[in-house]
Order: sequence, then structure tokens, then C-alpha cells
Amino acid sequence: MNMRSKNLLYCLFFRPWLGVPFGIGIAVSIVYYWWLLSRISILESQNKVFKTQLRLSQSVMKQMSVDSVSQYEVPVIPDAVGTLCETVHIALVCMGKCTRQITSMIKSLMHHRQNPIHFHFVVDTRSHTTINKLFDTWDLPDVKYSCYNAEEHLTQVQWVPNSHYSGVYALVKLLFPDILPDTLSQAIVLDSDLTFLCDVAELWALFRNMTDEQFIGLVENESSWYLNNQKRWPALGRGYNTGVMLLDLKKIRTTTDWTRLWHDAVRDNIGRLKQTTLADQDVINAIIKSQPRYVYNMSCQYNVQMSTHTLAKNCYGEDSNNVKIIHWNSPLKHDINIRDASFFRDIHRSYVNFDGNLLREKLHRCSFIEHVTVKANKSDLCSSFRAAQKVKLRTHLYYADYSHTNADSFDVTLAVQLSMDRLQFLDRLGHYWEGPLSVAIYIADCEVENLWRFIRDWSDTLRDRKNIGYHLVFKHDKVHYPVNYLRNVALENVNTPYVFLMDVDFVPMAGLYDHLRNAIQLINPYPQKKCLVIAAFETQRYRTSMPRNKAALVSRLRAEPADVQPFRARVWPRGHRATNYSRWITATAPYEVEWQSDYEPYLVVHRSVPKYDTRFSGFGWNKVSHSVELRAQGYRLAVLPGAFVLHTPHAPSQDITAFRADPHYRICLALLKQEFMEDLRKKYNITFEEPSKPDQVYLAEAKSMIYNQVPDQEVN
Repeated sequence: MNMRSKNLLYCLFFRPWLGVPFGIGIAVSIVYYWWLLSRISILESQNKVFKTQLRLSQSVMKQMSVDSVSQYEVPVIPDAVGTLCETVHIALVCMGKCTRQITSMIKSLMHHRQNPIHFHFVVDTRSHTTINKLFDTWDLPDVKYSCYNAEEHLTQVQWVPNSHYSGVYALVKLLFPDILPDTLSQAIVLDSDLTFLCDVAELWALFRNMTDEQFIGLVENESSWYLNNQKRWPALGRGYNTGVMLLDLKKIRTTTDWTRLWHDAVRDNIGRLKQTTLADQDVINAIIKSQPRYVYNMSCQYNVQMSTHTLAKNCYGEDSNNVKIIHWNSPLKHDINIRDASFFRDIHRSYVNFDGNLLREKLHRCSFIEHVTVKANKSDLCSSFRAAQKVKLRTHLYYADYSHTNADSFDVTLAVQLSMDRLQFLDRLGHYWEGPLSVAIYIADCEVENLWRFIRDWSDTLRDRKNIGYHLVFKHDKVHYPVNYLRNVALENVNTPYVFLMDVDFVPMAGLYDHLRNAIQLINPYPQKKCLVIAAFETQRYRTSMPRNKAALVSRLRAEPADVQPFRARVWPRGHRATNYSRWITATAPYEVEWQSDYEPYLVVHRSVPKYDTRFSGFGWNKVSHSVELRAQGYRLAVLPGAFVLHTPHAPSQDITAFRADPHYRICLALLKQEFMEDLRKKYNITFEEPSKPDQVYLAEAKSMIYNQVPDQEVN
């Protein structure tokens, strides 16, 4: 070795001032090398995912036609771990009062999701009905749901003393390993009072981070509630909030005796604490206190808690983008008044007002199930009318609490339908009808809060009534006013033996509810297949007093000038002429009448009555078609001599204006009537009278238009 090399080694290793930086350099190099190795492993796994997705994309592209007339097809992606089509399973308790607040949570969740969702609802009988109807009519793509009635399971938790405002339902999550099917391995368990600001798949991916011992993922409780060890249930530090949970059901079932675990936690603490205050959350925290290895700690972003003494600000700081799920876990819910609550409340309200029909669209497809879409048939003059039979109208049954016990086997429910601009009539109806009501309301998402505010804050009549079933049918821009679908919704949710079929712009006489029950008991119409006719009258005065009884009504009928007359006697006498008003005035006992053409009386009938034909939407023949089918089925008519309803004037609807102004409207109505009568003939092997002269004119015009293929706008 020459002298120059020796001098170099001496400079590197034997000079003290070079030793420290040289050692640091070696340490940094080792750390950097280790980091490169770890990055290579991550990049290799990502590369495998990208290759898989590229293969899928290439296979999809090969299936797509490349000729000039082809159209883009939504790609189909298989259900595989790590792809956009891996199914995310979500479990919720929806019992009692849950259904009103759950829709805004679901809309926020669906707005951000990309993956298929399978909802697992733990329900009672009433919420089961609501959930079924809502999801069957919402028709969301790549969404499945299952319902599990837990009413029989409640005895398993009723022995636990509990002061939570949700009552025994708040303990039901403890039973999930027993209630949910054995085939379900993992589920994200959610409370109903959440607002999502992220894709729920982020939560689903966290399951892969759990160790073999961890089977429950939770966010730390964002208050000091559990720090008071003398009065609160045991917990690790501030404890955990169970509003958002990752539940590995397979691990729970195979590695623990879950029932014994939570039973022991309750028995060990109930003697000292007497009851649970936060229900399942207290019990789960007691389990984690004794077995901390079971819990997986989730980021606070996934459960930002809006409670009275929340410490949530420590989680997201000054950047609201750090918030991924808002949890309204105060008894005050969205009315809570704390820092930043107004900001988050505006986000929540945006989802309350969000048009749920928009969620029926999806950029990619994960199944081959074709969803119903209505495409206009340009050769069909009446496609906008026929859409009412094909479009699924999202329907939310029992939006508010409902409770009614049948008084007897002759009890009767008044069934009506309305749009939001007729809401004042519903308030008036509540003054005159004490019995149960089944009300179908045609409404937009952005009108729901106004409806609830009207019921809760403005109407003294409706506020305290629990025997009114409010059923919301959400607007769709492809259909005329779906009057007969609305009537069917109201009719299908009648729980009494009999139903009174009436329109909301009528006022019942005083005491009509009791009068009808007595008449039903006297006549017993169901075994005789009878309909009871309620005589309909009208006044042209906007401000008038309601006749209290038949004597007062007859007096006003005979007055000069009379301010009351038989309903539509001047403009549409065929509609109610068969009631025989002259006989009604003097009658003291029920009398039978015959069906006549275009007769559309208001009826009391057994709830098993046939449904309305939904091809009739908007104005015209919607009630008549129902009467014709009752006639075809052999129903008889009996007019009640002591019962009546009174119609009051109001602005005409959009559809009646269109009927009067647009000949196409009348032509389509004539076509639909002809088709209906032909269907009736085939169904019942019965023939009624020929079309009226105006109908014959419109049918001739329709045939002429079809043969000559004249565009709609050329007809005048």
C-alpha cells in the first residue's frame, strides 16, 4: 500500500472530527436502504392490483363493440377483495322511531359509496314494513338488503336495567352475533344518527388491519363521561363510542363465548351502578376494560361526536375536511347548540333535501341485474301516462309515529291522498274526523322538513294525533300526478276492517266517524259485498260554516239562493247522479241504488276492496275506473241517509288545467279508457256500455294521428 492510500485511510478513520458525521452517514444509509426495501414490497402489491384491474379493463374492452353504431356499456366488475365491486356489509338496528332519521343517513352514505352495499336491518314488525317498501321502491343499483325481526329476541336483553332514551332497542346490538346469519363474517355496525362525508369502503378496508385477537373496531369516546369512575361503567381511559363499529362476527363466534362475556360484564357491574345509561356502549366498554386485546382503535375522523360536552374539536382542529363521519349522539340530535354544530347541521340538511332519485344512477356496474328504466316510446301518444305504471315511486310508509287499536270489528279508517299544496286541507280534516287516517302525500325530498315542521310546530290538530299514518311518495319527473298509486298506498296501509275512500278537499259532517261505525254494525256490508255510499255536496263559498247535521244541510239546500248543492251537479252530473239526491233528502233508512256510467261515489267498504288502476294518472277517470271494477266484481251499493261530506272550492290542479286545454290529454284519456274496458272484459267476461260520444270523437282523432303519424305538437 503506497503512502497516499495510507494518508486517505488515516483521514477517514483516525481523525476524531470525521468520525461522527461518517457514523451518521452510515446509519442514514442503512435506514434509507430499509425504507427502499419496504417501498419495493408495497409497490409490488400495488402492481399486482393494477395488473388485475388492467386485465379486467382489457377483458371489458374486448367485449365492447367497436362498430359505429355501438354504444358505451357500463363495465361489469367482479366481486373480489380490493376491487370496486367487493360487497360492503352494513348492519343497523332500525326499531321504534328509527325510520324517520335513517333516510338522510342512507342518502349521505350512498352519495359517497362506490362499492355494492348489503344492508342488514334488525327490525320490529312496523319498521320491517317501512324498510321493505322503501328499498323495494327506491331501486338503488348494487344494493341488497335483508331484514331480521328481533321482537322475539328482546327478552334476551330486557332483564338489563337501562335508562337510555331509546329504551330496550338500544341494547339490541349486543345480540348481533345471534341475530345476524352465520354466513355473515364481518359487518360495519352503524347507528342511524350519522352523516357520512366519506366512502364507507374506507371503514371496510380497516378490517384487514385487525390482529387475530381483535374483533371489534371503535373510536374513542370524545367526552369525559367515563372518567367519573364512581358513577360510570368501567372503561379504558375515556372509553369508546359504539355509534360506528367494526364487528368481526366470525372471530366472535369462534374465539369467544360472546353471550357469557357480556352477561358477566353486566352482572359484575349492575349491583354497583344499578342500570346502564348508554345501553350497549356501557356493556361493551366494560368488556374492553377487562379484555383490551379485543379492541382495534379507529381514527377519530370516523366518529366525530356532536354531544353536549364533546371534545371532537381536538380531532379535526380547524380543518373540517378531517371529518369523515358526523355522529349526532346527543338526545337533542340535530338541534344541539355547540361549536361548529351549525356548519355540520347544514351538511345534514343538504342530505335531507337531496333528491334520492339521483342515487339510482351509478358509473359502474357490479351485477347483471337490469334495473327498471322508463324509455319514452315516440310512437306511443300516451307514453307519459303509461309511465305511471312502470316507474317505481320511492315510498316511505309511516313517516311519523303511528298507533291505533281497533275499537271493534266495525272500525273504519279514512284514506286520502294529497300534494303539499293541499296540506291545509289535511289540517282541517283532522278537526272533523276523530278516527284513524291513512294519508299518502306526494312530496319532494326538499319538502319533507316543511311537512314535519307543519305537523310538529304549526298544526294544533295534527301535532298530538298518533292515529294518522303519514306515507310519503316521492316525486318523479317522468309521470303525471300519480293519483291512483297514492290512493293504493293509503288503502294498503289501512289497519281497520273498513276504509272510507274520500278526497282530502271534502269536509266530513260532525261525528261522521261514529256514525259510520254504527252504520257498518247495522248493515254488516262485508258478507253482502256491499259498498256504503256517502252523499257528496259542494259549496262555491270559500268561507262558509260546515252544516252540523242533515237537517242543517237540507235547510241550506232549500234556501234561496242555495249556497249548497249536490256535488258537480252542473259540470259533471253523471258523476254522482246515481246517488238520487231527491230521495236522500227524505230518506230515513239506507237504500240501494244501481251502478251507472261514470258514477264515482265516495264509499265505505271492506279493506279487501280491489286496488285502483294506476294507468290513470293526473285528471280524469281515476275514480270511475275503480267504480267500474267494483261493479264488474258484483259489489252492490247502499246509500246512507244520514251521512254526508261537503266539498269546498280551491284553485284547479295542474292536471285539470291540462285536461281542459290540451286535446292530447283528452285523447290519451279516451285511449286508456278503451284499453281498461277491454282488459276488464277479458278479466271478468263482462261487457258494459259503449264509449260516450265525446270519447268516440277522441278515439277517432287518436286513430287518425296514429295512422298519419302526426307529431304531437301539430294537433290543436
